[in-house]
Amino acid sequence: MAQDFLLKLVQQKLDDFCDDKRRDLVEISEDLVPIIDYTQSLLSGGKRFRALFAFWSWAGHLPSEISEDELTLDSPIVGIAAALEMFHAAALVHDDLLDQSDTRRGQPAIHKRFEKLHQDKAFRGSAERFGAAGSVLTGDLMLAWSSEIFGAAFAEVPLENEISCRDQFSQMRFEVMAGQYLDVLEENAAPTRPRNQAVAIANRVMLYKTAKYSLEAPLLIGAALAGADTGSLRALSDFGIPLGLAFQLRDDVLGVFGDPEVTGKPAGDDLKEGKRTVLVGLALETLPSSVANLFDELLGDSEMEDEQLEFLRCTIEESGALDKTERLIHEHSQRAIEALAQLEVSDQGRKMLSALAEKVIRRNS
Repeated sequence: MAQDFLLKLVQQKLDDFCDDKRRDLVEISEDLVPIIDYTQSLLSGGKRFRALFAFWSWAGHLPSEISEDELTLDSPIVGIAAALEMFHAAALVHDDLLDQSDTRRGQPAIHKRFEKLHQDKAFRGSAERFGAAGSVLTGDLMLAWSSEIFGAAFAEVPLENEISCRDQFSQMRFEVMAGQYLDVLEENAAPTRPRNQAVAIANRVMLYKTAKYSLEAPLLIGAALAGADTGSLRALSDFGIPLGLAFQLRDDVLGVFGDPEVTGKPAGDDLKEGKRTVLVGLALETLPSSVANLFDELLGDSEMEDEQLEFLRCTIEESGALDKTERLIHEHSQRAIEALAQLEVSDQGRKMLSALAEKVIRRNS
């Protein structure tokens, strides 16, 4: 199947690239090896949603169905899909540090790996500061590497398509960084803002940090590579944005109520990290002032006891916020499904995009 073959090629592309960078790093110093070790480890897993949405958007805008016989390691779409996965991994490195999240996919986050390196080697100074510095620099390198992979992908691509594709990639990078800052800002500024603004602010963060970057941007990048016109790109946004919102809302629910064995993150981690999600905003807008004040006080306490964590969970559920969030997921999903039906794409593209959308909507991790 073309999709399975694509994923194999993307992984090989990333592995080959990292092998080249390992040689470059070793030439400078053996001390740089942990950077590439941790990078390759992070790149070896994940759902590959961004690569897949870009691929099927590209394939759906081609004049005929795509088969695996037409794909090679040097195919432009393979390079672009690999670049998206490298960019996503870089964003995860920085996001985990900013959120002080200790795990990623059931393994230590990159900043925790650097902390352990500091401790194992009995270095001087603060292991925590070393971990932060190491993860920032690794994430920065990965951002640069994503641009390098992306820039090398355009052999034999019409110039007009290349320009459109590059524009979409640049817009994605700009928007996700803006959204990331707004997310960090809100974790700190939320207690100073009126509670009736919590949901609106959380929606804006969700739109730019996740919805546009995770699903809309890959769809637009893939379609731009295929030469899609402005109308087609606009229609893809009508599909990708509501699906991206449903994706993030499901992530918010899993971050509070998910099974750690499935999600790969500790139970209630989002509450300990103080994430100001739509789920949390809906609860805060509903709660009596005294309960909301206590909720606000506990939110973001990384040392909170299990009983306090359970209090926050129960409060969210009893406030009706969980039910409201589930309804929002359903509404956004329906909008996306309706928009998908209107896309001018091949039958193959529509079928595969529909299957991906279903995975996004039904996911439990």
